[in-house]
Amino acid sequence: MDDHPTIQPSPSTRARDHLANERTYLAWLRTAAAVMALGIAVASFANKISATSAAAGGLLVATGAAGIVLGTRRYRQVTRELESGTFVTGTRGRVAILASSVLIGSLTVALVLVLIGRK
Repeated sequence: MDDHPTIQPSPSTRARDHLANERTYLAWLRTAAAVMALGIAVASFANKISATSAAAGGLLVATGAAGIVLGTRRYRQVTRELESGTFVTGTRGRVAILASSVLIGSLTVALVLVLIGRK
């Protein structure tokens, strides 16, 4: 016997859950696009494109692309879980911490590369 009864959500609750999932996905895309745009700006707006500015820009574009892949994967997984009624809250904390850490690390490395290239 299952200790956790299955609760069927109402149609309005189900719609809200899917819309919330979509808003979260769009936030992932928006953040990734901003990081990629920053990478392009870093690489192309330097007075002279150097190896360090190109590396910094490439790193940020790659980080943004990884964010798109991760966000899309998460969106599809949550959609499947919502459709099957097996969604469990609080199971993705590690992914958010890892993604935040990678983003902060990439921005830091890109900044260091740009500063090294200015010397």
